[in-house]
Amino acid sequence: MTTFSQDMNRIAISYLRFLISDFRFFSCLLLLIALGGTNEVSGMPSCCAVPPEPASQPASQPASQPSTRPASRPSTRPATQPATRPSSRPATRPAVSRPALPSSLSRALARKDPSRLADKALPRLGALSAGERNELYRRLADWPVPRRVAALAFLQVGTPYALGPLGEMMPPDTDPLIRFDKADCATMNLVAEALAHAATSDDEDPCMIKANYRHEVMSYESRLHFTTDRLDVSPYDSDITRRVGGSHVKSRLVTLNRRQNGSRWIDIDWERERRVDFLPIDFAERFPKMFQAGVLPEAMGVAFVQESRLKDGLDVVHESLLWQGRLLLHGSSRIGRVTTISWKDFLRERGKTYDGVVLFEYL
Repeated sequence: MTTFSQDMNRIAISYLRFLISDFRFFSCLLLLIALGGTNEVSGMPSCCAVPPEPASQPASQPASQPSTRPASRPSTRPATQPATRPSSRPATRPAVSRPALPSSLSRALARKDPSRLADKALPRLGALSAGERNELYRRLADWPVPRRVAALAFLQVGTPYALGPLGEMMPPDTDPLIRFDKADCATMNLVAEALAHAATSDDEDPCMIKANYRHEVMSYESRLHFTTDRLDVSPYDSDITRRVGGSHVKSRLVTLNRRQNGSRWIDIDWERERRVDFLPIDFAERFPKMFQAGVLPEAMGVAFVQESRLKDGLDVVHESLLWQGRLLLHGSSRIGRVTTISWKDFLRERGKTYDGVVLFEYL
C-alpha cells in the first residue's frame, strides 16, 4: 500500500511538471501573437495573408512563369528608321523627280541671258505645263527681279496679240485672270511681273491679283486699268522717270478716266487726278549710252505718251520692256504678236507718233 501511494505521488508530480512546462510554452506563444501576429496591410493574420509578388513579375501570373506579354513591346525596326515609319517600308525613300524642262530651254537658261529666250525655236511660255513652269520658276529664283521679268517676257515672243485678253472670269469681263496664249502690250508686262514673283504655278493667280488690282480685290472696278495708276499701286512697279530724266522731265496734270466730253474711258465709277511725268521722245535716243553709263536698269518698262490723249484723261497709249537700252520687246497690234525690235529702229519707224515716254522699274 505504501509503495502504491509513493508511485501515485511520483506520477502526480510528473504530470504537474508537464502542465507547468506546457503553460510556459503557450504563454510564450500568446505573447508572440499579441506582439506581431497580424498583417498590417489587410488586418488578416499573417498566416492567412497572400505573400507579395516579386516587383518585376505581374500579379496575375505565377512567379515561376515568364511573362509572355511585356508591358512595352520592344521595337523591331532597324535603328536607322524613324519609329513612326512602318517596318515594312524601306529605310530610304527615293527622291521625287521634278518635271524636266525641255533640254533646249534648259541650256538657254544656263547662259543667264534673258534675251536668248526670245528665240522662237525654244518652247514658249504657253507651251509649258504647270510642272515645267514650276521648274522654270525654280531655275529663275536666284536671278534678280528685273532679269526674271525680262526672261518671262522674252518667253512670250510670238504670242498672238489680242486687245484686253485678261479679266476676272465673271461679268462684265469673263476672260481668264491670267493666260499665256494671248497678250497685248500691257498684259505682256503684267504676266511677266506676276510670274517673276511666283515660286510655283499655284502662286500665279495670287501674284497677278497683287500686280493688277487695287487692295488685291479681284473685280473689274478695282482693276488697275491705267498704267501710271498701276505704277503707284502695284508692289511690282515703280515710276523712275524723274529720277532718270531730272531737268529734262515734262509734267502734265491729268484726270485719269475723265474724257473731255464728260464720258469715261472705262465704264466704272472711278477717276483720279495724277501728275504724269514724261521724257521727250527725242531724249529717248540717249538710252543705249545711258545704260552703258549705269544710269538705266538692265530691264525697265517704257510707256508712250501722246499729249493730246493726256488732255482727254488717258495717261499712256502703249507700253513695252526695254532690255539694256537697245532691244524693245512689246505686244504689237500692227504685227499681231509679241515681238522684238531694236530701240533705234523703233524710234525711227514709230517714234514720231509719240510725244514722250514714262519709265518704270520692276521690283
